[in-house]
Amino acid sequence: MAILGCLVTAGAALAVTILISRMASDAGAPMVWFLAVVMAGSGLVQLVLAGLLGQLRGVLRMLPFAAGAGTLLAGPMALGYLAVAHVGAGYIALTFAFPILLTWALARLLGLERADPRRALAVGLGLAGGVTLALAKLTDLPPGATGWLVAATAMPVVIAGGNIYRSRFWPAGARPMALSALTLLMGGLACVPLAMVLDGSAIGLWRDAGLRGLVGLDVAIFVIQYVAFFQLQRLGGPVTLSLLGPVAAVTGAGGALWLFAEPLPRNFALAAMLVGAGTALMLMRRAPAARPA
Repeated sequence: MAILGCLVTAGAALAVTILISRMASDAGAPMVWFLAVVMAGSGLVQLVLAGLLGQLRGVLRMLPFAAGAGTLLAGPMALGYLAVAHVGAGYIALTFAFPILLTWALARLLGLERADPRRALAVGLGLAGGVTLALAKLTDLPPGATGWLVAATAMPVVIAGGNIYRSRFWPAGARPMALSALTLLMGGLACVPLAMVLDGSAIGLWRDAGLRGLVGLDVAIFVIQYVAFFQLQRLGGPVTLSLLGPVAAVTGAGGALWLFAEPLPRNFALAAMLVGAGTALMLMRRAPAARPA
């Protein structure tokens, strides 16, 4: 039940943050600065909570892990925050259905998973669904947005790499909230150089009361999301963690349709069936053993 609770919480929260990113983009926010502030702010909140819970012992030895994990987390998120205005929040949400399949493929290549024809078929079905979805979306894009579609479609690859990295290099004895806090802080710092190049000044983020409200809301959602996210990683491992993607995809696509009237891509039903079949095949196996606390 703990894994299921973390899965639903993290997946739904991820969908909400994608919808908030679309709101921020529509409001004219400097998007990379927006992400940097939200990541750093939620990291600071979690750092305080981790301190109150006595989880900061050995924090310095966690920093190398957090630097790598933060960069791998910030990269695809920055892509998503920049691309959301061009491809829509619904498409960004739908791409999160694919990391479960890619995570297994990477784990197999690295020898972290044994050969399993059923899971190999699952990866093939999921990738077929992703290609179907991307090709359908490609025909609906305005001129000049193709590059953003490619960037958004590449996000799951980096996300899958991050899933593997965190499982493989999780510091012995480290607590989830402490690692989450440091990872978000490092991710926020990693965004700063890119924000300076692409956005220039961050002043515009603070002049608008609506944007300040979105920053505060997103920080709160990030805290909830990543407390559940890192706990899920500790309990279930990288492949189980990736199951939050389909939760986010369904919730986010529905939210984008309701809030922004974003139409679902053509062939969505076919793509959803392929991804769903792949995910179901992936689940037809016992989840990895829990990581020791």
